[in-house]
Amino acid sequence: MPDGVLYGLIDNGVLAFATVLGIDIDKYFKGSGVNGALYGALIGNSLSDFLGAIVDFPLLLALNITFGCLLVIPVVWFILLFKKK
Repeated sequence: MPDGVLYGLIDNGVLAFATVLGIDIDKYFKGSGVNGALYGALIGNSLSDFLGAIVDFPLLLALNITFGCLLVIPVVWFILLFKKK
């Protein structure tokens, strides 16, 4: 298998799984699925970036990358909170 293919499969596989799971959770709570997709993708991206970073970088750097990804979630929530008004 060429270099990077396995990483790509894991990276996008985790992201796709988290996005679909977010849609399902949102619809379970009577939502449209849009917010679930958004937050599922944000969390899935954070997790998939951590899994990728842990392979190539020291643990502290992988955690910092993940923390940076997770910081976007409250920013998106705040923006959407005011966009609804």
